[in-house]
Amino acid sequence: MLSLFCLFGLIFTFIGLNNTSKPLVLCLGTVTFLYEIPFERIESLRKVRGLKIYIIALVWAITTVLLPLVEADIRLESSIFFELVQRFIFILVLMLPFEIRDLNNDDLRLSTIPQKIGITTSKRLGFLGLVLIFLLSFLLHDNAIDILITTIVMVVTGLFLIFSHPQKPFYFTAFWVESVPVFWALLVWISNFLL
Repeated sequence: MLSLFCLFGLIFTFIGLNNTSKPLVLCLGTVTFLYEIPFERIESLRKVRGLKIYIIALVWAITTVLLPLVEADIRLESSIFFELVQRFIFILVLMLPFEIRDLNNDDLRLSTIPQKIGITTSKRLGFLGLVLIFLLSFLLHDNAIDILITTIVMVVTGLFLIFSHPQKPFYFTAFWVESVPVFWALLVWISNFLL
């Protein structure tokens, strides 16, 4: 019943989009559908070796950066590319605690990042990603508040990365790590409200 209500909501929302956004939404929706649902003899994209985390990051980055701009008819500039890269890297890093948590349960054929390079190297790779995001924020933002907010979020994400372990309780990732984007949105909202 819930899925049926979601389907009606999806159709209603899709109809309200402008014609430029609809093809992009259809592409993202198709990738999302194929991510979980197998098609004839083809396995779901989730089970394609080494691809899972990159599909998630790409879909989320396009959905949260490109889609709103296309829907608002905002002209795409070169800075949008850097924003897209920054968001892609952020989601990859944010996914690492989940990959580390599932290390002992994931099928070895998935070839996740921790399976391929180990937990310690995965964390180092995540820290490199956080540094890149921090550096990109200087290209994307011209005010100190936005850079400060990005820095705070990267430090919090780095702490979650440090404490990630396969034996961590389920809610460490399912609640705390998942709350990082909400925390980021709250910081932006508070800064806009106060300034």
